[in-house]
Amino acid sequence: HFFDVITNGQRTMPPYASQVAVRDRWAIIAYIRALQLSQNARIEDVPAEERNRLGEPPK
Repeated sequence: HFFDVITNGQRTMPPYASQVAVRDRWAIIAYIRALQLSQNARIEDVPAEERNRLGEPPK
């Protein structure tokens, strides 16, 4: 769905097929999906070796 919308547009969003390369469209979709997953993520979901890179959680 995202790929089609980015490529062909939808309602008031214009098509971006000529401005955004296919590879970049898929990268945008991967970013959107990562954002969706992160909304309900817990710190325990992050592998231990990656937690150090995150820094201290907000208090």
